[in-house]
Amino acid sequence: MRVNNNQSIIIEKLKQLSLSCHKFLSLHYLGEYKYPIEGYFALYRGAKDYDLYGMLDAVYILYTIGELEKFTSRQSRENWANLILECQDERGWFSYRNLRGHPKEHATAYAIGALRLLEVDKNERYLHKVKRIHELQDLLESKEKTIKWIKRMGFEFSLKKNWGWHYIWRGSHIGGGVPAVIHMLENVIPQWWSKNFSLDLWFNCLFDWLDAHINPKTGFWQRAFWNVFLKKPTIIDLGGAAHFYWIYEARKRSFLYPKQLIYSTISLQKENGFYKGEKPWCIDLDANFCIIRSYNQLNEKDRREVRDLVDRSIYLNFISSIKLMTEHEIDSIYSNTHELPGALIALIESSKLNEFYAELFNNWKHPLDVVAWL
Repeated sequence: MRVNNNQSIIIEKLKQLSLSCHKFLSLHYLGEYKYPIEGYFALYRGAKDYDLYGMLDAVYILYTIGELEKFTSRQSRENWANLILECQDERGWFSYRNLRGHPKEHATAYAIGALRLLEVDKNERYLHKVKRIHELQDLLESKEKTIKWIKRMGFEFSLKKNWGWHYIWRGSHIGGGVPAVIHMLENVIPQWWSKNFSLDLWFNCLFDWLDAHINPKTGFWQRAFWNVFLKKPTIIDLGGAAHFYWIYEARKRSFLYPKQLIYSTISLQKENGFYKGEKPWCIDLDANFCIIRSYNQLNEKDRREVRDLVDRSIYLNFISSIKLMTEHEIDSIYSNTHELPGALIALIESSKLNEFYAELFNNWKHPLDVVAWL
């Protein structure tokens, strides 16, 4: 591994990055940023009130750098969780205080993930306080309704609404968000209804449909009207596919075309190591996840074929991200809290590739080891 000689330098830079994350969070905190930290975070600096995504992003950031437990108390985490739970509406979706504008399915999956991460102590059971999400019952009780739902994936005839499979990056917030919710609430859902649902059968139905509609040449779902003419992978395809592959991985379902997925994803990487723009964010996590998790599923022969390609890709993204985020103030890179969690988790995703990267991260933690969404 080419970065072995720089291991100590990288470790120091990661420590520096953790300190910078605290400084960044302090700019989004309403009040004095000191122990024990509670949930009063705002998506945008200078805001007068806390909001849903500000609270959730802060949970993921502190958890990822391994300092959520250190900088909170049992009481402050409970208060934080209760603030998040207050954002649940009468239908059960987390739609209140959503200044980010993501659909309710994304916000709900993200909120449930944050509540799970806040469960630092085994006696903290914030997920069991989540109110019933009524619309899930129709999906869970009917294979036909599930297939109809995933075929549509929120499609609406409006320029401002969801285009479903025709803009999969946004549509998969629904198509992936709902399964993420169901997966993370697997032990809670049986308490909501008297009827027993087989979640394994439900997921099998979903995965069977997804497997049947994937493009075997790319490993992406390319079902948009423009895919009739354009088969070349795009960033939109990648951003959408990752939301499904998170669920595949969480449910221990094998990827159908992992080698093709590696080639498709790396073909989208820019010379600067990133996948969109001049900074790392969620799409870089999506890419690293698709590459590394696919690589880990390959047989040894196929691994040898792509090993150098994978190594170069992950190294370039990793080093470029570390360099940018330690040579510039984080608040000069990111204008809101929601872009930072993906960038940080893109870094720790590299720890899934081999032992060298894993040894760099000290006490950092990977949220996707615990939850199925971010």
